[in-house]
Amino acid sequence: MSDAGKNASLARTVIGGTGLIAAAGVAGKLFTLVSAPILTRELGPVPYGEVALFVTVTSLAATVALAGQDMSYARFFFAGNREEGKAAERFCWRFTMAAACAVSLLAGLGWYLWSGAAGLPAAFASMVVITIFLSVLNTMASTRKRLEGAYSRISASIVMAGLAGTVLAVVLALFWRKDAWSLLIGGAGGVAAGIAVVLLPPAETVFRPSGLSREMRRQILRLGIAGAVTAPMHWLIHSADRWFIGLWQGQNALGVYAFATSVGLLGMIANSAVNLTWFPEMMRDYEAFKEEAAPRIGRLWARLAAGLLVVWLAVTAAGGDVIRLLAAPAFHEGASYIPWMAGAVFFAGIASLSNSGLMLRKDMTPAAAWWTFGAAMNVALNALLVRPMGAYGAAVAFCLTCALIAAGVMRSSQARFPLPLPWARLGAAAGLALAAGIALAPSWSAGPLGSLAMKFPFGVAAAAAIAWIMAPDWMLRLLRGEIFRGGPHA
Repeated sequence: MSDAGKNASLARTVIGGTGLIAAAGVAGKLFTLVSAPILTRELGPVPYGEVALFVTVTSLAATVALAGQDMSYARFFFAGNREEGKAAERFCWRFTMAAACAVSLLAGLGWYLWSGAAGLPAAFASMVVITIFLSVLNTMASTRKRLEGAYSRISASIVMAGLAGTVLAVVLALFWRKDAWSLLIGGAGGVAAGIAVVLLPPAETVFRPSGLSREMRRQILRLGIAGAVTAPMHWLIHSADRWFIGLWQGQNALGVYAFATSVGLLGMIANSAVNLTWFPEMMRDYEAFKEEAAPRIGRLWARLAAGLLVVWLAVTAAGGDVIRLLAAPAFHEGASYIPWMAGAVFFAGIASLSNSGLMLRKDMTPAAAWWTFGAAMNVALNALLVRPMGAYGAAVAFCLTCALIAAGVMRSSQARFPLPLPWARLGAAAGLALAAGIALAPSWSAGPLGSLAMKFPFGVAAAAAIAWIMAPDWMLRLLRGEIFRGGPHA
């Protein structure tokens, strides 16, 4: 295959898959936003605060159960012949299912015994068990479809999860309970519906021994262990702010902050879509062409980073107005947190993309070290900022932490597998996005709809300018209508 063909193949697959999954994520999030006027009115801020603390526990337990094996699954599935890949698949599934059963039960017991000390209902223990197991199952099932390139199936699963979870939560809030149970059961029901769409592997994947040598099992576990270290650091960074706010500002302030994150973290949809497609396709390309693949990987990496910049700009510009439009007045204070939250999401996306070189070298230890350092820094920043600045200080701490981690992981990754990146173009695009974000973040009108309408053409112009800086060839092909016929070239 020619270089142009290789560029086109990688870019077309990554951009196509990312677009499908991002569109599904937006659809799923729209269900949540459309339900916000009903749920915020019926439930108030306190259940959102309780669910925020519940999620900090279940998300940590789920990452412990996974032990980074979803990452190892994706890396080793392509590292040998087909039979070796299937053997690695069986090992990862068997390990995670056993761990999910053990960890979910232990976490449920721990919640039942000790949640009262935090003022949370012990009765949530059953939901702890269910939520953790479903989370691990969903991650592994989605990883399997990623490796098959079944991005349309993943997209359908995301939409179904969002729709089913939202409908269930609204029905329960209106006709059953006006407390956190409606949100918890709705969330679990949504995940279960998504798993039903994405499908589980044949039973033999779990019940048939992998047949791998002890050394190969050790290598798979070793790569995953770095992820197992990184994931709790993710959890700590995403959870410390909630505990500090709950302790010093109260459940009401925590509920406002938790709802604001549902808007401010919208960019996670793009991060997730990029990760779901980028890593399997990038590793598939590398295994096929080795070091020859580095230039096109670096070229597409930079364009994906520019896409994350545009997402930051969109959330920053629209997020505050969306909160004022959809939520009850008690939640409107959260509008000021949005730019910082969106910034944290952008830097987290860059940190994730920066894992590329580490994954190719099968050494995630530097990323684990940077996330550990960043988690410690996050706790210190929250302790310093939340008391005097309230929840706004937590949003600032979140953004600064992720920026530090992104810089560190990028440095370590480039040292191990240098990607040729257009730093001057990236800097120009970042500067333009920052200037536009500062101008577009405040409300431009007394009414949120009017403000959104006024900002829209300026936001589109800024996004187009960023695209011209980073991908002028794509923009030219878009204007000529060629991009819809042949897909983008990296």
